[in-house]
Amino acid sequence: MFESKYAVPRNIDKLISKLKITTDSQNSYIKFLKKYNVIAFDEDVFDYSIDCQGESLPLEVMFGFSKKRDREDVIANNWMYLNRIPKRSIAIASLNFGDLLCLYPNGKVYHWDHEVNDLYFDMTVRNGYLEQNLDLKLVANSFDEFLTKIIKTEIEDYDPNVPYSDDYIDFLMNDSKYFFMFSKKIIQVCLKKLELSEKGRELIAKFKREGLIR
Repeated sequence: MFESKYAVPRNIDKLISKLKITTDSQNSYIKFLKKYNVIAFDEDVFDYSIDCQGESLPLEVMFGFSKKRDREDVIANNWMYLNRIPKRSIAIASLNFGDLLCLYPNGKVYHWDHEVNDLYFDMTVRNGYLEQNLDLKLVANSFDEFLTKIIKTEIEDYDPNVPYSDDYIDFLMNDSKYFFMFSKKIIQVCLKKLELSEKGRELIAKFKREGLIR
């Protein structure tokens, strides 16, 4: 179901030790980090989401070890959110346009909502901050349970059997760079869609002339 964006680092044990995982309840997450390195759900041709108490939340990235620190790296993200997420919890993924999934020492996974649970600066409050809301919503009773609750849905726009409209292809004719803003996986599917129509094949020929594809 999952596809790593990068190879697992050779010094994986040393990197994991920096997360200061101390309980056996989090062992399944350690095994996950040793098998996968950064899952970029938002670069796929499918939508991935998780149900949280009846609310469907879109998944973005499962953190791993990456040079793109502010977006993908689990160590960097936990430093960034230090004192903003509950103590001893680990930020393991981003979702819902600014929220996090947090793994607790007891192995449970919770939804950290940046609009509800973050610290907020307020000039009218003593010391400048509103009191932090640590009442996070439960997502799963274990990391393994969380993985089984991930819902995968095909995105209609990326169905390789349905051609693009002529209007959309005309738009791409005038702005070729937009087409290549997506991940390589999505681009390959989109090229297949272009092959389905005469105008789409004309656009592919244009991409080749411009050296954008071979």
